[in-house]
Amino acid sequence: MTPMISVELLWKDYCSFEMNVNPTLGKTMIESRSRDFSNAKRLTKEFESLTRPIDRNNPCLPPNVPLTSEEIKQLSAWRKFITWERSNPLKTEDKLLLTRRIQLAYEQSLLCFGYHVDLWFEICSYLEQTSRFYAEHGDIHMSKRFLDDTAHFYERAIQTFMRSNMLIHFAYADFEEARLNIDKARAIYNHLLDRKEAVHLTDPTLAYIQAMQFERRVDGIKSARAVFKRAREDSRINYQVYVAAALMEYYCTKDQKIACNIFNLGLKKYPQHVDYILAYVDYMTHLNEDQNARVLFDGLLAQEQGISNESQVPIWTEFLKFESQLGDLASIKNVEQRRANLFAKFNQLDGRQTALLVDRYRFLDLCPCSTDDLKLLGLQTQSDPIIESSSSSTIKDRRDSLPKPDIKHMMPYRPTRNPLPGSHPTPGGVFPLPDTALYLVKVLPPTRNFEVESLIDLPKTNEFLAFPRDLL
Repeated sequence: MTPMISVELLWKDYCSFEMNVNPTLGKTMIESRSRDFSNAKRLTKEFESLTRPIDRNNPCLPPNVPLTSEEIKQLSAWRKFITWERSNPLKTEDKLLLTRRIQLAYEQSLLCFGYHVDLWFEICSYLEQTSRFYAEHGDIHMSKRFLDDTAHFYERAIQTFMRSNMLIHFAYADFEEARLNIDKARAIYNHLLDRKEAVHLTDPTLAYIQAMQFERRVDGIKSARAVFKRAREDSRINYQVYVAAALMEYYCTKDQKIACNIFNLGLKKYPQHVDYILAYVDYMTHLNEDQNARVLFDGLLAQEQGISNESQVPIWTEFLKFESQLGDLASIKNVEQRRANLFAKFNQLDGRQTALLVDRYRFLDLCPCSTDDLKLLGLQTQSDPIIESSSSSTIKDRRDSLPKPDIKHMMPYRPTRNPLPGSHPTPGGVFPLPDTALYLVKVLPPTRNFEVESLIDLPKTNEFLAFPRDLL
C-alpha cells in the first residue's frame, strides 16, 4: 500500500466493503492485508511529519546570498523529504516505482527552488545512474528511456533557470559527449557562449577554455585553435584563455614555439597583469632554457614594461627562486641586491635584511629558521615577505590571538534627559528596553486612555445613577 493522507478512512471503507460482500472471505482478506495497512499507516505519519514544514506555495525566486533563515529552513525540509524518498521507505523491489517517486520529489522541489543548480544536477545524476542499472541488467529499452529523461532535465535547466550557469552546461555537454552526440554537445557550448542566450554571463573565460578542451578531444587541435580565435575576438574574456591555449599547444603538439607565441601575444594584451606574468614565468622556468628565462625576467622587470613596484615583488621572488635552483652564487646575490633596491624604494629595507635572506635558502615549506624566529621576523612559515614592517606585522598577529568579548547580547546606551517611569535610569542616561519589549510598548495605546476620566464621564454617570428624591 502507498502512504497517503487519511489512509485510515480508506482502510475503514475497504473493511466495510469486504464484510458486506462476503463476511467469511472478507475477514480473511482483511487479516492478510492488515500488515500492509500498518506499514502504510506508519509511513503516512513519517510522510506527514516531513511534508508539514514544506511551503509548496513558496514562489521560485533567485536565492539571496547568503540565504535567509526561511530559505534555509525550506531547503532543508525539501532535502530531508528527498533523502527519505531515496532511502526507499516502501521497501519495494520495483526499481521503476522507486525512481518515479524520487523523480517526483525532485520535480516538486524544483517548483520552489529552480535556481539551485545542485538540485538539477542531483536529479540528472540519479536518472543517469538508473539508466546504467537497467543497462547492466540487459534492459536496453528502459536504459535509453532514462537517458532521454536525463537529457530532458538538462535541457529544461539550460532553457529556464540555468541559462547562464556554466556548471550545468558543462555537465550537460559531458553527458552528451559520453553518448557520442558530438553535435549536440557542441551546440550546448555555443548556447553558453552566445551573448543573446546567456545574457547574465559576464565572464565566459572558463566556458571558452572548456570548449577548447572539448574540441581537442573530439576533433583535434585545429578545432581547438578555432575556438581560441573566437575567444580572442570576445571582449569579455580574461587572461586565462591565453594560458590554457599555450599549455594546450605545449602538451598536445609538443611545439614550444607556438606556446611561446601565444604567451607573447597575451603579454601584449595584459602587460601589467601579475597573475598572467607569473603563469608565463612558470612556463618558461620549466623549459630548461636558462638564458631565455633570464631574458624574460629582465624584460618584465624593466622600467619600459610599466609594471608598478608593488606588483614586481612576486616576480622578483620567482626570479630569486629560479636563480637559487639554476644560477651560481654571484647571480643569486645580484638578484637579491636588485630586489633589496626595490624594497628600499618603499622604505622597508631597514631591519628586513635577515627576512629577505630567508628566501635564498627556503625550499617548499622548509625554512632555515624555526617557527618562533620567523614570527619574530614578521614572516609566516609558507609565505613570502610582504611590504610591511616586521613590528607592525607581529603586533597584528598578536592582536588576532588575543581573546575578544562577546558583544552579541550587549544593549546600546542611549542617553535620555528625562527618563520615563519604569525605565532603567543611570547617571547621564537610560538603558533601553529589549527590542521585543520596545516594540510592544510602541504599539500599546497611550497611558491617558487608561485613566478613569477618559473612560467614563463622571458627571453624566452620577446624573444617570441619581435616584429621584420622591422615591427615597
